[in-house]
Amino acid sequence: MKLIITDSANKWFQDNYGLKSGDGVRIYGKTVQPRDVHHGPWQGFAPENDLSNATIVEKKDGINYHINFNDSWFFSGLVTLINYQNNNQYPAFFFQREENGQTVTADNFIGENVDATTGASSKFEDYWE
Repeated sequence: MKLIITDSANKWFQDNYGLKSGDGVRIYGKTVQPRDVHHGPWQGFAPENDLSNATIVEKKDGINYHINFNDSWFFSGLVTLINYQNNNQYPAFFFQREENGQTVTADNFIGENVDATTGASSKFEDYWE
């Protein structure tokens, strides 16, 4: 699991949430239906400074971007890039999978056998790092 925040996304978060060094943003996956998980461009985020449940923290300009343990299943085994472009209203998420240092899956894929009703996958062990 890897989290990358671009400079433009970092600026968007700081400008829109008034963040300063030491503040945090929780990143989480959104699901459309109980069993329909799509790793698409519009995922969830919210200001949150509590890092006690964080499994990954990416610091940028002192801001703690993090994914909590309960949301790790959604991002496990993926490189998640968050970028902002001026023609969008919100930052967009891009997902890639890496195996042996090589990218094997393009952006915005649909997870296989993912069950969002329990926050677990029937193949979760395959994605866990």
